[in-house]
Amino acid sequence: MRIVIVGLGQTGQEIAIELINAGHELIVIDVNKEIVDEFTNHHDAIGIVGSGASREIQLRAKVNIADVLIALSPNDEVNLMSCITAKKIGASYTIARVSREEYRSDEAYLINELGIDMIINAEYDTAKEITRIVGYPASVKTGAFANGRVDVAEIKVKEGNPLIDVKLTKLKEKFKKDIIIASIIRKGKLVIPRGDVTIQKDDELYVVSRSADIYHFLKSLNYIEKPIKSVFMVGCGNIGKYLLNNLYKMKIKIKVVEFDKERCIELAEEFPDITVVHGNGIDSDMLIEEGIKDYDCSISLTGEDETNLVVTLFAWSFKIRKLITKVVSVNYTKMLHNVSIDNTLSPHLVVLSSIHRFIRGLTDKEGEEIKSLYRFANNMAEAVEFEVSEEFENRGKALKDIKLKKDIVIAFIIRERKVIIPNGLTTMEKDDRVIVIASASKNLNSITEIIEG
Repeated sequence: MRIVIVGLGQTGQEIAIELINAGHELIVIDVNKEIVDEFTNHHDAIGIVGSGASREIQLRAKVNIADVLIALSPNDEVNLMSCITAKKIGASYTIARVSREEYRSDEAYLINELGIDMIINAEYDTAKEITRIVGYPASVKTGAFANGRVDVAEIKVKEGNPLIDVKLTKLKEKFKKDIIIASIIRKGKLVIPRGDVTIQKDDELYVVSRSADIYHFLKSLNYIEKPIKSVFMVGCGNIGKYLLNNLYKMKIKIKVVEFDKERCIELAEEFPDITVVHGNGIDSDMLIEEGIKDYDCSISLTGEDETNLVVTLFAWSFKIRKLITKVVSVNYTKMLHNVSIDNTLSPHLVVLSSIHRFIRGLTDKEGEEIKSLYRFANNMAEAVEFEVSEEFENRGKALKDIKLKKDIVIAFIIRERKVIIPNGLTTMEKDDRVIVIASASKNLNSITEIIEG
């Protein structure tokens, strides 16, 4: 596919590299000549210097014959105008990233009236995920997919964990729940396990199951804690504001520390029942004075990864029960992971997942549509949700008669809102949602690609 990316920030560069590696033809546009030259000198892409909203620049980039234009500049209006212009001159599909709250409420209008095919509001989606983490009473990192019907939990197998030396085929017998180990990171390497694998000390497990079963499984491992009643938030940009609306409805005690004085005034007026403090988030004396150690949960949402890292490590030193950190840099994510600070979220990764799902949905081969895509295991594995079409040639066959490719597992089948844990006699039927676990390097676009031969 011929794809044009407007905006070469970190998100733009990351998605461009992944699309190049997947074999797509890439054209990149940015107003900064140095960034364009640096990127095109190291990657197989055509670079154009200028505004992505300009018709002239888009024609130079041959957007008129592009399959997709993805607008990822830091300016919402530039992104929207880039998409509108691209559609006018002939681009097949357009994707715009926006962050401002008013554009979220206008999403239906932007899609239906202006013809933009996808609107990504990473800040809103990140706040929604943080809300879920705050409300989930577990001390481990968790996530959700398949419209919340299925959860994934990351478990580090430490000394004394009852999972040690348990064979995967014995999990259901031991814990009385349908639990699937979707992937294992063992000594830094990804394993998509079969049933004969035995869990070892120091394994990092990614466990998937029905939401209720995950809860009871974690409870049996003593990972369930009391509900979060109070939140200490440092930094309150767009993500923070979306989050405050959600947490306020949950009747959670909230204190916000924000460096921007005008923002503090705005927040205090909009949320009169929330304590807002004007201050520097890395001032340890101020954080102690404001009582950070007395809160159940610390959330770091400033615009700087370094500040978020320092605040989170400071909160960790007080043994605050739940720590949530916004990060962009992969290196910082790994650093927090190594000190057992697990709830790291990145708007950058939200954008990547959304674009992957859209692009790969366009390239399916047999009409089996990608419905959702969730990456985990340090971005090395993914759960892809396909919808089975009438044309799928393996429809109706028992799974025991279907040979899957290596490093691929069918984890769940959702049929008429019911979550099915498949066995050898289970079949895939028309309109089923099939959740496939695979190495991210497989780059699955269609359910037909999971079948050997």
